[in-house]
Amino acid sequence: MKIKKSRLITVGAIAAASALVLSACATEDVEPSATASATQAPVEQEVITVWADEAEVPGLKAAALQFEADTGILVELVVKEAVRDDFTAAPAAESPDVVLGAHDWQGLLVSTGLIAPLELGGRADGFITGSINAFNYDGQQYGLPYAQENVALVCTETAMPTAPATFQDAIDAGLAISMNDGVGDPYHMYALQTSFGATVFEIDEAGSYTSTLGMDNAAGYSFASWLSDNSDIFDLSNNTDIVKGQLISGDKGCWITGPWSGVWFTETFGEDGWNAFEIPSAGGEPAAQFSGVRGAMLSANSDNPVAAAKFIVDYLGSEAGQTAMFSAAGRSPANLAALKAAGDTKIPSQFGAAGINAMPMPAIPAMNSVWSFWGSTQVSIIKGDGDSATLWQKMCEDINAAIVG
Repeated sequence: MKIKKSRLITVGAIAAASALVLSACATEDVEPSATASATQAPVEQEVITVWADEAEVPGLKAAALQFEADTGILVELVVKEAVRDDFTAAPAAESPDVVLGAHDWQGLLVSTGLIAPLELGGRADGFITGSINAFNYDGQQYGLPYAQENVALVCTETAMPTAPATFQDAIDAGLAISMNDGVGDPYHMYALQTSFGATVFEIDEAGSYTSTLGMDNAAGYSFASWLSDNSDIFDLSNNTDIVKGQLISGDKGCWITGPWSGVWFTETFGEDGWNAFEIPSAGGEPAAQFSGVRGAMLSANSDNPVAAAKFIVDYLGSEAGQTAMFSAAGRSPANLAALKAAGDTKIPSQFGAAGINAMPMPAIPAMNSVWSFWGSTQVSIIKGDGDSATLWQKMCEDINAAIVG
């Protein structure tokens, strides 16, 4: 356990701190001593250190104060501009106990032995399933989420005043997908593919991705056939600017995009002039888009992993801790209760609700071998360059060869 000798704190100061915290984070009520005196001799206080970005640290303060009041252990919150770079470069003796970051850092952090497995117990039940799975790497849980980012079906109020019942409803309203000037867009089209049951990689029982393709099967070929049969839906010349113009003119009414476009929708159509919905299924299975997830991970170099894990799971992982993180950072909550509490904030609440079925972007090295073959094959199928099954099979063979190296 780290002892921060440069910071001395009195018993009276601990009592004062506890009076400031949110009682909802507490595991039990704390009664400060009426006889505590600020004139008592100072004592050295045990410390755990948390590294996070500037947007996250304010949201951690209440949980940190409550943890200190309950355990007597100070939580030192450190703002880092480049959290991942600083964490990977830090000597073991200078490493934090807890680090907040993106789930796709795990490939690097696990392979270099910088983070340790984390037991969530029943806490996982209160979160979006995909956000929990985002921190499951190679069969081990390495973090607890607090925020999730994903795309949704975003429609103007005029074109689609209520959630579409079917995918055909979205087509009838004028569906736009940016195809990146003909390069393809498997990221934004992923929900359409998974609605046929074809994930990019297979997922094991623990929720981790394997390096076995999940689209080299009947479900993948069914999606490829559907893509060929419905090629007229997709305009390969489309890009973000073109789609925005189509929405303004009314030629299109819906766009599969993410919360980064929310401000533009509000500025263009007004706060009540648009809505983000779940993406309807094209293939009969739930449509699951990709998600990017942020959360807290336990440093493998922590001097007190028990205390650090307790802070993550019981304090940051509580409803109050998660709601505080949303209030500070404004990112769509991964915690279901915090997502409900965010209901009055349109962009994070609507995109968050639309991502209940979202699957985390695979953080495994094999993912690097997928993108170029995947996008170009979708484009070839849409253009009618050949039989969809033949093109899809060639894509899978090329990806597998690239994975093997």
